[in-house]
Amino acid sequence: MSNHEQLNNILKNYFNFTQLRPGQELAIISALQGQDIIVIMPTGGGKSLCFQLPALIFPGITMVISPLIALMKDQVDHLNALNIPATFINSSLTTEEASERLKEALNKKYRLLYIAPERFYNQSFFKAVQQLPISLIAVDEAHCISQWGHDFRPSYLQLKKFITALGRPPIMALTATATPEVREDIVKQLNLQQPREIITGFARPNLSFEVISTADSQKKEIVLETIQQYPSASGIVYVSTRQRADELVRYLQNYHIAAIEYHAGLSSGERQTLQNTFMQGRAKVIVATNAFGLGIDKSDLRFVIHYDMPGTIEAYYQEAGRAGRDGKPSLCLLLHSPRDRYLQEFFIAGDNPPLDLILDIYEFLTTYPNDHILITYSTIKNALGLDTPDLAVGTALKILEREGYLAKTYEKTSQAMIQLASQDIKLVDGQTALGPKAKKSLEIWEKLYDRYNGKLRAGLYINLDTLANSLGYKKDSLARLLKKLNDQKIIIYEPPFKGTEITLLKRCPREAVNLDYEALKTKLALAQHKLDQMENYVYHRGCRQQYILDYFGEHLSVGCGQCDWCKGGLNNYWPNHQNKISHHASPHKNSFNIQLSTKLTQLITLELYQSGLNLQEIARERQLQSETIVEHFCYLLEKGLITNIDRLIDDNIVTMVQDLLAQKPLLTTNTLKIIKEQLPSYVDWTDLKLTLAYLHNNKSHEPKAS
Repeated sequence: MSNHEQLNNILKNYFNFTQLRPGQELAIISALQGQDIIVIMPTGGGKSLCFQLPALIFPGITMVISPLIALMKDQVDHLNALNIPATFINSSLTTEEASERLKEALNKKYRLLYIAPERFYNQSFFKAVQQLPISLIAVDEAHCISQWGHDFRPSYLQLKKFITALGRPPIMALTATATPEVREDIVKQLNLQQPREIITGFARPNLSFEVISTADSQKKEIVLETIQQYPSASGIVYVSTRQRADELVRYLQNYHIAAIEYHAGLSSGERQTLQNTFMQGRAKVIVATNAFGLGIDKSDLRFVIHYDMPGTIEAYYQEAGRAGRDGKPSLCLLLHSPRDRYLQEFFIAGDNPPLDLILDIYEFLTTYPNDHILITYSTIKNALGLDTPDLAVGTALKILEREGYLAKTYEKTSQAMIQLASQDIKLVDGQTALGPKAKKSLEIWEKLYDRYNGKLRAGLYINLDTLANSLGYKKDSLARLLKKLNDQKIIIYEPPFKGTEITLLKRCPREAVNLDYEALKTKLALAQHKLDQMENYVYHRGCRQQYILDYFGEHLSVGCGQCDWCKGGLNNYWPNHQNKISHHASPHKNSFNIQLSTKLTQLITLELYQSGLNLQEIARERQLQSETIVEHFCYLLEKGLITNIDRLIDDNIVTMVQDLLAQKPLLTTNTLKIIKEQLPSYVDWTDLKLTLAYLHNNKSHEPKAS
């Protein structure tokens, strides 16, 4: 039997497919030949099959390194349902469960073993896996290894060392979004040997990419109208913060939209329940932060809406690409307002903390006598008197981890400890303490005692989500019971630690800390550049998919024919954006009729200006506040779309502001109010804003230090 026939038989018998997609067969055959491979396939392109199918042919185990616990469980459940022996080992398991699965793997019970990269920090685990017969290591979401990627994870940087210690089996690196620079970094960081690069193309011809530039206050209405155009379909709305998720879900629910929210602030059990609700069609819309989506295999999503502009093209395309995985026409809509840029700049600042903050945190950690430290971000901030977001603290720890000064471990931080208060405790003691009226608590206690009696006497370390699921009750109900029994001296209960578990690897004086300062500066500049490229996508006057493909180094000779530009340019008001929101949608709000345009609002202002109207006339024509039109002009000036400023700004004022900033360059870092106080009273706020916007873009007028 030829390789091709063998692959087709396995494909049909195990996976119920009749043929492989483009690139899959080449990836599979290359893996079977023992080559290193880098696989770049778009979301929904079938990356997982590239290592799952050869796993059924290899004599040994295929080890899959994946960053997400939920994704591991989903894939393992799916494989087991196909009668393919697979399992996972991560921090959601008890020590006993992990050890048992590892023993089973050593006994060749499994074809695939999914591992979180952090697991390799556990020395006993790492020593055990070195005994496994590993035929292939698949590194999923491989862009996480690159600091130039959009989801860098320091734990991935140790993979090269660990893989070498495992005997250096062949490696398959897989990702959906990687620029040429990121692909090069993946090869370097994993030490891939003459890898075969398989790129099936980033184009998604069934997706319609559209942008609406609008005031932040109008976004909810636009989302509602878009959802109502797909009455029998489901979709995702991505938001930038948990607060916006809360607000938007409540708004949609008022209009009887079956919407749920998903973000990192929820427990893993809550997130799993919500994900299942959405995947099984019991919710029409999921409003989520970027915590949702990796590995989600829901093929019939008809729309993905970005409520806020993301920070990078990679993140945007990966999230938007979750629409239309079944190949049917689907909408990828990005809503944009000036606020979006400021929010992303806030995230960039948090993701690029100043050097002094990194050193302050390291110096503080070295004051602990033990190298093993359990700590919260709040403790660090309070001790140092910091007024900085948690993101900056977390990033500082990531940098110290990457440079080898500490390791973040994940072994028991998500686990609770439950133990009977004494060996004499019996079932009836808990029943008496709870009382006859606490029926649900009594049920949970009886099941807990019956199933885990022996382990409770020795001390049970377990993830509360896992325990709640095994008992068939909600985590909150279980946690309340455990707290009550602890108060009644029936059990000893130590809740899961909600901070960070750190191991110091090096101790040295502050001045001896050796960080790659140039790399940190380059990373900040790159993040700002990526944000510029994302914002340029919003303003791009051409095919949107062509712009995205150019970004990834792939070129489309003609337009996609589906985006807002290809369907008529940015001057069109599309009929599909002109439906009325139903009168009967909610008893709490009057009906309204909004008209949405894929034409950028700033460009409408530009056309009216070019037709001869002044600022006040444009405001009246568009029925907008003058302040809004001023903001439009600031954008147009900064982007260089207005070069002749004679009708907008007095040239004397431009010269005056330019001279002031040349004499006092530090003013450029101050607020508008401080700059205005240095100018004559006849220079109003509008003059100042427009002048600064013009100077920001016009190189010949940039202030020079004296």
